[in-house]
Formats: sequence, structure tokens, C-alpha cells
Amino acid sequence: MTKAGVILMFTVFTVRAGLSQLDAISMIESGDNDAAIGTAGEVSRYQIRPNVWQRFSQSREYDNPRVAGQVAQQHLDWLAKFFSERAGRTADDFDLYVMWNAGPTYYSNVGFSRERVRPLIRNRAERYVNLREMRPPNTASTAPVTPAIARK
Repeated sequence: MTKAGVILMFTVFTVRAGLSQLDAISMIESGDNDAAIGTAGEVSRYQIRPNVWQRFSQSREYDNPRVAGQVAQQHLDWLAKFFSERAGRTADDFDLYVMWNAGPTYYSNVGFSRERVRPLIRNRAERYVNLREMRPPNTASTAPVTPAIARK
């Protein structure tokens, strides 16, 4: 067996673990468009309302992905803390997206109940969860493939 064949035989195939929280939010909210401005004035790829943005940053670089990512992460952390304190449990991806999209007050007003979330918001939250849990298509075998040249 050649050295290349041995190396290939022991190559580890990785499984994609899904998108990060911020990548999934960006994809759903704006299609990763840094210059997006929503109908209610939301800004950046994450579609954050300017009054929320200003809680975490004095910058107005809404189209700067680095700045937007920092603001978005701080807001996401705040939402997780809000949920934990009010609901008495840790927020999962569904909970976080509902609060991201509809606001923490809305989710609190429906008793943090998935069943009481409006269908449009529920659908978007389910899409977010799916993006977070993405897995590659099933393959016939997870065993390393030995090329014909290495089998000689």
C-alpha cells in the first residue's frame, strides 16, 4: 500500500454540525445582506432595531459584519438571560428565535408557549432550529474509502 493510500484510509470524515446561532439568524433575517433595512427600520444582516442596537454599541456601522456580529451576540446573550430569569428554564433555539423575531415581551405575553406563538413566527423559528441542526445527507457508508491504487 502506498503512503498516500494509508493516509487516505485513515482520513476522518467530519459531520457538519449546523450553522452557528448568528449565521442562522443572518440567513433567515436578511439572506446575509449586510446592507438590509427592514420595513420597521431594522438594520444589518441580523435585522436589529436601532434602539436595540444602541443598547450595545454607539457605532452606526450597521453594514459592518464584525460590528453587527458583536451587537447581535450581545443581544442574543441578553435574550437568553431574560428568558432564563422569566421562564425559569434555559432557552433553546426555538425560544431564542421567537424572542429575536417577535421580541421578548411578545413571547412573555404568550406565556413562553410554543403552541401560542403565531404560525408565521413559529414557522420561522422552526426553520431556524433546522438550520442549527443541519446534517449532511445520509451516505451509504461512513467507512473510509480506499482508492483502487491503495488496494494493489
